[in-house]
Amino acid sequence: MSIVTSPTINKLMTSLLAFQGKVEGVHKDSKNPHFKNSYASLEAVVEAARPHLQENGIVFNQAPGIVVDGCIEVTTRLTHAESGEWMQSTMHVPMSKRDPQGAGSAMTYGLRYSLMAALGLPPLDDDAESAIDRNQQRPKPTARVNDRNAVIADTMIEAMKISPDQLALEKWWMKQKSEIEDLDEVSRNRVLNTARDLRKSLPKASTLEAG
Repeated sequence: MSIVTSPTINKLMTSLLAFQGKVEGVHKDSKNPHFKNSYASLEAVVEAARPHLQENGIVFNQAPGIVVDGCIEVTTRLTHAESGEWMQSTMHVPMSKRDPQGAGSAMTYGLRYSLMAALGLPPLDDDAESAIDRNQQRPKPTARVNDRNAVIADTMIEAMKISPDQLALEKWWMKQKSEIEDLDEVSRNRVLNTARDLRKSLPKASTLEAG
């Protein structure tokens, strides 16, 4: 996932910090029948984020791009309405099939997880959340760097899971390698370990460069 910004982003970051103080994350509201795991749908992400983005003067736009090496590009931009400052990220998601269904699935993955990563919103487990005392005083908002790394790692892991074979996984890895290296150690190791496990289960192709 590559990120570019306007020359200054001070006002955007101030508003994003205020936004993060209002939204802890997104509740997992859907089930993946193949992997048997829960995840937050795109609708849940937008529903959780939009009111507080509007409150803090942040606009988000997303658009799919061209297919490159079996991957769909998804671009997400956050714009501070008053100042015009912006931050834009682009991620590549491998298509499980080279047909409209595969393209639609990859696009949905990309829209969902790139928005969560851009906003620093982790997925929330309802069971874990229900155990929290809602009356407990919330801490003051701080920049959630670790959450952002975790969300980016989650995004990458979900993208890898729809790789149809080792060749697709390798191509995706090489595109994302510099971004993977920029993650904190815990998040980077999660991505690396997932890639190694997936490689064992996928049809054989070129060797995945994990260095």
